[in-house]
Amino acid sequence: MKQESSGFIEVCLRLINSNLRHFWLCASIVIIPTLAVFALVMWVIEPTYRSKAIVTPPSASKTSLQGLGSLLGGASGGLSSLLGFSFSDNDANAVWTILNSWELHNMVIDKFNLAEHYEFDGNFHADLLKEFRKNFSLDCNKESMFEVAIEDKDYKLAAAMVQFMLDKADSAFNAFKTAQAKQSREYMQSRLDSCEHALDSLLQGFTKFQVEHDFYDPEIQLESTIKYLGELQSRREELSIELAFEKADRGEGSKRYDELSKRYKSVNSALNGALNGKQKNVGVVSLKKSPELTAEYMQWKAQIKIQEALYKILRQQSEELRMEESKMLTNLHVLEAPWENDKKVAPLRGVTLIFTVFVTFLIATIVANTLDYLKEEEARDSSVAEQWKAFKGFFRKQKA
Repeated sequence: MKQESSGFIEVCLRLINSNLRHFWLCASIVIIPTLAVFALVMWVIEPTYRSKAIVTPPSASKTSLQGLGSLLGGASGGLSSLLGFSFSDNDANAVWTILNSWELHNMVIDKFNLAEHYEFDGNFHADLLKEFRKNFSLDCNKESMFEVAIEDKDYKLAAAMVQFMLDKADSAFNAFKTAQAKQSREYMQSRLDSCEHALDSLLQGFTKFQVEHDFYDPEIQLESTIKYLGELQSRREELSIELAFEKADRGEGSKRYDELSKRYKSVNSALNGALNGKQKNVGVVSLKKSPELTAEYMQWKAQIKIQEALYKILRQQSEELRMEESKMLTNLHVLEAPWENDKKVAPLRGVTLIFTVFVTFLIATIVANTLDYLKEEEARDSSVAEQWKAFKGFFRKQKA
């Protein structure tokens, strides 16, 4: 370990001594480029400024189908796919595309005459567009906000360009949403008309079914029918007991027996008529037909319920799309507006000068130690020294 430490120290001392022996050479190699770079970054290279804005992307606008589940018992998912709706929102992607579009970038180039500002002398507009995009950046930060930034030699112009892009992007997005809302509204209106026609047909068919079968409310009618039949059955049993008693007491020829017989036949006829559905005009339901009628009644009600739910949601969505089509509001909300930031972002003077000093010092050290090495080789008259003499002799011949 001691030998390694001594060897390392020896190497460092050799490097330092070589630099000191060629002090003025090393100083020239370091100072002259550093002064040149300092003059460039201070007075020759124009500084670059950066103007930035932070905007919120459009919020996800979900359709009113979210409330349809309560109307249809949670079946809104399948219905949304049936109607062609989707809860996924692509508005943020649309804004991102607009901000990166060549149409918007061309507007900025034409508005601020960037061809003259950049001193562009190319033959192709695509090269000018590429030059602008080198200075433009669009990123999404950790908070999912959009950062729009432009770098330019004029910080006032940079802020103006960012503001112009935000205004045009908002206008383009509004136009996009308006056209989208119009197309959706027209489709929604056609669906609304067809749904309304289907609902009217169902209501007419349901009314016809109720009138033909005198079947208006199964729950109430069946309850009343069973109660009515129970009363008739009880009355018939009472009459049957009285007839049997009268027959045993006075015989079948008595006047009371005749009255009881007539009443028994009347009750029995009413009971048979009720069982066969002959009294449906007064709301009495035939028990034999009631299961079939109830099933058909429930089918009508289910179809009407679905169509009513569809009609409500389509009506509400149509009104929302009409409002969306008619409004022209700001969708891009600026959290941090672009401002005339006069702090330079390039060139980085300190970093550039430190890098220049470091590189030139490294070159100077290599040159100084190379010269000492060659001097030692000349003293030993080695093969390296012979090559070095031949190299110097070549340049002497050129001068001669």
